[in-house]
Amino acid sequence: MKGVSIIIPTYNRAEFVKEALQSVIEQDYPGLIEIIVSDDGSTDETLSVASSFGNKVKILRKPEDCKSQGASGARNRGILRSTQPYICFLDSDDFYLPGHLHKMILAIETDPGLDFALCNSLVMLQVEQNNKFKRWTKINIEPRDIFNLAISTFHFAHTNGFIFKKKVFEKVGLFNENYKNAEDTDMWMRINENFKGIHADHYGTVTRLHNQHRLTDISKHYLLQIHYDVFRKAIRRYKNKSLNDKYRLRKLWLLCFKYKISQWPGFIKIYKIISEHNTKESILAADDSSWKSLEYYIDSQ
Repeated sequence: MKGVSIIIPTYNRAEFVKEALQSVIEQDYPGLIEIIVSDDGSTDETLSVASSFGNKVKILRKPEDCKSQGASGARNRGILRSTQPYICFLDSDDFYLPGHLHKMILAIETDPGLDFALCNSLVMLQVEQNNKFKRWTKINIEPRDIFNLAISTFHFAHTNGFIFKKKVFEKVGLFNENYKNAEDTDMWMRINENFKGIHADHYGTVTRLHNQHRLTDISKHYLLQIHYDVFRKAIRRYKNKSLNDKYRLRKLWLLCFKYKISQWPGFIKIYKIISEHNTKESILAADDSSWKSLEYYIDSQ
């Protein structure tokens, strides 16, 4: 079977990176797995932990002359150094579930016309030494969700849950390093404009919820500004490429309108209140009955 490069961007993740790497090494995929840890200038023991895996892991240190910082640059350095025909991403504080890579390869190879696949994802919260899990991916996946990643719906396209043919990045280019957030949204839309994909209906990745600094931590105001810019550029590409999808164009204009008015002072306050409420009530509520054991989700597949 064809080889796959797993790109793991990281910055000061000594506490978590071992579990991320172990989850890749323990995959049952019979093909070659190239693991690339792309460091963004860690000052803790992250690289020591990664180095303990020996030649199973390739480590890319951040160039001394590189002044920018963020997930985009770290992922891009990994893409450029990858050698396998398939590419996956995994954040260094998250992990893969058993059997994930094999299922992803089987999904993307069901049709030679497919160039990417994405699976279902879980979120994990540790409560009093016990891990609880919740489905992150929306329940009802429709064909137009795959045709319009990051446009038709939220909670579907997760960076950890993708597999791509390497030629995808040779066509659309790398992540935009000027974006400190929404760089993935920008990428998925650019890919959708050129390639077709499929939904692999299995739980393959877990995102860990914690309070440590993330590579994409930014202010709410900048978050709104950058999303507006991303969707505006998508509209320009739509026109330049003469795409013919009225649903896509309508959704892009609605998203532009949403993020434009959300930048008005009064709306920013409302946005912050809603965002904080959703974080506390919908995600971090440890007594929420929707949190289950990992076995609950694995056994349901």
